[in-house]
Amino acid sequence: WGYVGSRLQSKVIEFEETGWYDGDIEYKTDAEKARDLFLYRQDVKPVEDRLKTFALAIGVLWLVSIVGLNAVSSVNPLFDQYNLEMLKTLQYDDKLANTAAESSGGKPAYCDSRYYRAIANGGQGC
Repeated sequence: WGYVGSRLQSKVIEFEETGWYDGDIEYKTDAEKARDLFLYRQDVKPVEDRLKTFALAIGVLWLVSIVGLNAVSSVNPLFDQYNLEMLKTLQYDDKLANTAAESSGGKPAYCDSRYYRAIANGGQGC
């Protein structure tokens, strides 16, 4: 659409790859300029404006999704179930251990990790 719009707004007609007169330039008459400008304003400009609006909306949506993903992925869990220090703390802190058990949904913590499931002989109990 940009190419068509630029050709309609141009004051000259450029002949390209049409025969022996490649690269020839002919100036448009006033009637041709008026007709081409009318065609541009009626047919091409609305499409260009819609495409620009659509591209801007997609760009904003993409940016919002990236910011949302970063916000969601930066949320730290209450506890890291594979951290050695946290596991030692869970042995002595009953309140934290109960909270960890509730957040795991009643299944062992290794059920969410392929690595720890493999260490636990295939993850029986998951």
